[in-house]
Amino acid sequence: MPYIHTKEPFDKAGAYAIQGLGTFLVKRINGSYTNVVGLPVCEVIEFLIREGVVGLTVT
Repeated sequence: MPYIHTKEPFDKAGAYAIQGLGTFLVKRINGSYTNVVGLPVCEVIEFLIREGVVGLTVT
């Protein structure tokens, strides 16, 4: 069955979701997987720490 017939492309920017059936369309990712999927979690946390919004406590 062609990918278009799965109906998955119709509600996606770029017509695929890397975490869905469209994963077969991606050979590799250079950089942050979470940025591709949505929010770049690691980068956001690093920014918040750098700006002093959140801190790390070592126990």
